[in-house]
Amino acid sequence: MKQKTSPEIKRFRFKFSPKIIVLCILTLLLCLAGIATTVYRIVKNDGIHGFTDFLKFPLLIAVCVFCIALVVSLLIKSEYTVEKEAFTTKFGFIKTKFPLKTITEIELDRDEHKLTVRCGEEFSVLSVSPEWQEDFASELIKANPDIEYSYTLPQAKPEDKKDDEEKKDK
Repeated sequence: MKQKTSPEIKRFRFKFSPKIIVLCILTLLLCLAGIATTVYRIVKNDGIHGFTDFLKFPLLIAVCVFCIALVVSLLIKSEYTVEKEAFTTKFGFIKTKFPLKTITEIELDRDEHKLTVRCGEEFSVLSVSPEWQEDFASELIKANPDIEYSYTLPQAKPEDKKDDEEKKDK
């Protein structure tokens, strides 16, 4: 029996900014504090008494566990993939798939490191890492040669007005 070979999949790992990582850590700490507080209230009240306690305490723990699972999955498995017929964004267990046939245009903003993928009138803005932004765009174009590609050149940053005034005075 022949083994089926899967089509080649190119993976591009999402790079989180330090602010997002700090927010994820704070979310994890908040969820752990929520679980600890709920367990403390259960112990303090000598268990669960009544129907409202039965709904309230396990639900609070379940919501905190769900948030922990969501944040951990985001940190572990966030990537963009380009397959033969689809482009996929994965953020943890949240997955979105776009058929490559529907993509009409790609625009790369090199200042902001954002890639705008247009599918007719609809569009998605993706945050791309500077290390692989060109590779990612070329993989999309390789998979669908009908895609139009454009990019913006980095803009020169304006100098301080003080520097301009000092130059004029001299």
